[in-house]
Amino acid sequence: MPDKIITNLPKTESTSLDDLVLVVDTPSESPTNKKITIANFFNKIPTWLGFSQSPATFTSGVIDVTTPISFVSVTGTKAYTLAAGSDGQLKILICTVAASTPVGVITPLASASDGYNTITFNAVGENATLIYSNSGWNVLSCSGSASQSQESMLT
Repeated sequence: MPDKIITNLPKTESTSLDDLVLVVDTPSESPTNKKITIANFFNKIPTWLGFSQSPATFTSGVIDVTTPISFVSVTGTKAYTLAAGSDGQLKILICTVAASTPVGVITPLASASDGYNTITFNAVGENATLIYSNSGWNVLSCSGSASQSQESMLT
């Protein structure tokens, strides 16, 4: 079989866990081509993973679901909404500005069994990590300022 140039191979837009990835093992010494499944490759990543998009800042209105991290800028009383996401999607919200007696109320699309209706930010550093599942945003973690308990952020 003749050698193939990797850049000339056809591309794929989707993968399954048993698909194979080409690995060049020990490229600086005596390189050899090997294979690994997508599942095994992602289970063995030796470093941290980051998001490829910069956080977006919102001062009121609709918080987009296309960026994984959103900065919430609250001056006075502000209302925000968070539309439906995709199953398994993560969304991180961080309050970066809190001024003029801030009360930033975020109303995410929530299913009836989520146990909350809104998330309120009123201090810099407050944050919430959500996952979209079962037709709504579910809270994975929520942290408030030293004077505010977690329970008071979720209503």
